[in-house]
Amino acid sequence: MYVILAAKLALHDALTRRFAGTGVQVAYAEPADARSRSVWFTDTVEPEIEPAALAAGRRKPSNITAELTVRAWATVPGDPVRAETAVYELRAAIEAAVLDDFDPRSVSGLMDARPIRVAVTNGDGGNGSTAVADVTLSLRARMYT
Repeated sequence: MYVILAAKLALHDALTRRFAGTGVQVAYAEPADARSRSVWFTDTVEPEIEPAALAAGRRKPSNITAELTVRAWATVPGDPVRAETAVYELRAAIEAAVLDDFDPRSVSGLMDARPIRVAVTNGDGGNGSTAVADVTLSLRARMYT
């Protein structure tokens, strides 16, 4: 659905503005060379479409629900606690970008965008301690389909 793509592009702009000047790399997809702190989109779960009402004609009003995941990545040499702390800071900034900086009305048909789930993992690797937070956003829209 185009509304989901349009929302994803608008959210990317909000994330780019939120992290401007902080040294955090914001990418649309997984960067080939992620910095020590990076944010990018991963999965977009195809929208569920439910009829909202009966209407005459070919196109019917429908409610659309989709999920979009934003990944926060932080690497700190030899310190898993600092890596996880950094990823929680990135998570808070992602949530602020979505809830405070992004206006759902800027995307035609979009009614709501909000964080609904977060999964945080961490580990040690050859390039240092890495922590990752996957912030899943719920997108709700109303369109004629």
